[in-house]
Amino acid sequence: MTQLTSARYSRGVRVFHWLTVLLIAGAYVTVNVRTLLEKGTPERTLVMQSHFLFGLAVLLVALPRIVSRLGSKAPPIQPPPPDWMHRAGHLTHGLLYAFIIVQPLLGLVAGLVEGGVGLPGGLRIPELFGPDKALSHDLKAIHVWLGTAFYYVIGLHILAALFHLWVRRDNTLQRML
Repeated sequence: MTQLTSARYSRGVRVFHWLTVLLIAGAYVTVNVRTLLEKGTPERTLVMQSHFLFGLAVLLVALPRIVSRLGSKAPPIQPPPPDWMHRAGHLTHGLLYAFIIVQPLLGLVAGLVEGGVGLPGGLRIPELFGPDKALSHDLKAIHVWLGTAFYYVIGLHILAALFHLWVRRDNTLQRML
């Protein structure tokens, strides 16, 4: 197996990948913790502000992550997967990259058209175009739906990595470690 683990993504690609994982996990944890807290409480407000900051961090990491990935060649998977599996991997990765850009943008714009975004310490990002509760509601609904849908895409990504490790016994997962 040592021969299979030698070809890895660049350090930058790996760092951005795992940083993105941690930030997305933080966003999901905070949005779920908020359901345990009473609406209007300072604790719930802080949790939602933290959720916003995790999402903003995901967005800020997305561009250098994409640049880093485009600037380095993916190491080959050994042994090579069937073509359909290779294409499915590309599709899933495309969806994940779209998610790390679109999802935070939806949350940001929803907050900005709702009347601005409160941050910890009393700081505030002001509203963008004036409050539009209906648009904010619709954007939040899409944001929630997309967040739920991506539990499945992220789960599929993790299951595929484990499938490659335990069933195919190739170096797919090791390339990112």
